[in-house]
Amino acid sequence: MDPRFLLEDGTGIFTGNELIVKGAIESRVSLITGYPGSPLAEVFDTLNNIGSLLTEHGVVAQIANNEALAAARLNGAQMEEIRAMAVMKSVGLHVAADALALGNMAGATANAGALVVVGDDTWSEGTQVPADSRFLSQHLYMPVMEPATFQEIKDWVGVGFELSSASRLFITYLVTSNQADGGGSVTVSPNRFPRLSARRRTRIDTSAISSDDRVIIPPVTTVKESQVVEERHPRLVAAARERGINAILNPLAGGARSDLAFVTSGLAYVYLEHALHILGLTGRFPILKLGISYPLDVELLARVAESADNLCVVEEKRAFIEPQVAAALMRLRQEGHCRHTRLWGKHFPNGVVGFPETQGLSPTLALQHLGRLLKSLFDGSVTQAIAVVAAADGVPANRNDNGSTSLKHSIDWKLIESELDRSASGHQSVPAVPAVPA
Repeated sequence: MDPRFLLEDGTGIFTGNELIVKGAIESRVSLITGYPGSPLAEVFDTLNNIGSLLTEHGVVAQIANNEALAAARLNGAQMEEIRAMAVMKSVGLHVAADALALGNMAGATANAGALVVVGDDTWSEGTQVPADSRFLSQHLYMPVMEPATFQEIKDWVGVGFELSSASRLFITYLVTSNQADGGGSVTVSPNRFPRLSARRRTRIDTSAISSDDRVIIPPVTTVKESQVVEERHPRLVAAARERGINAILNPLAGGARSDLAFVTSGLAYVYLEHALHILGLTGRFPILKLGISYPLDVELLARVAESADNLCVVEEKRAFIEPQVAAALMRLRQEGHCRHTRLWGKHFPNGVVGFPETQGLSPTLALQHLGRLLKSLFDGSVTQAIAVVAAADGVPANRNDNGSTSLKHSIDWKLIESELDRSASGHQSVPAVPAVPA
């Protein structure tokens, strides 16, 4: 028995896959199922290694014959107050989609919850087809939860169950290869085991189950769809905001403005903070950190957009958050709730290529593209930018008298140029990075 999974306080060192399991057994999970595949195969190795602990407390951990059957078990668990988790790789989500579409419409159960932990191989290192499970989740109306740090990977399992219960929605819990295969030290909490389990069984009275509520066939389908969009999604967004899962970091004082703010989620947030730290810009910009990348928290977005001239979305793979932000900004402007804020992400000003659409991110890529954004946004050319800063050398412009951020003279363009040269030549800057919010 691995003693790390018995820790009740202090810190422990775990891989990302192990943290998914530790988070589950800290959160009263009753059922863990799924089908092994990269990058989440180690989840099932870990479950096997702590099998005696799970058996002792009646937690069922079983590999399904395929992802569709895992989703069926997830659906069945919602007949009672059972917290259940299905684990699969991105391609497995395709296999499970039919069952998940029906299960999500029927809904998770109050005081229970359903998590679908999906592993995305953003660099296609072990997957035949490009992976971005956010789009299929959106098609299924399943909210997408994206932990960023290793602490969040563990802690947000329990939060995910809470959000699923509060909104009655199945939730996609998205972890990428770098997160799953990486690792770090985290603060642990006591294990909490379920009320209903293989050792504490119950009998389900099928006559008490409402077929109109649980069986998705016309004309119930349209009613359920309306409930998901008009009631359950808003409840999910509000609950996430209350728990700080969606949050504005480095907010400005009332009435203050910034030249630039960011919207980001998941591991892309960590890369963004790393690049800002290297460039000496930690804490300079408001950042809307989305733990739930779908559906979008429009209320928090409006607060950030109202205080920034430019918004930049930092995300891995294709634009997923960016179109949601663009649509929300258009609606806000139509309703007179938001001034014009320019939006960047996959494209930067002056025809400069933005963050990549066809691969994942890395610290070096984030640094390269952030540097290009700052140069194209504020000065247009590196030569001009350095000349401007040199002419204003010694001017410690950071915050204006009104509290707004003015960046023309506060950006260290020489440092940006140096770091871009280093990253372009294959060198990576890896100074000590300050702790980011867990």
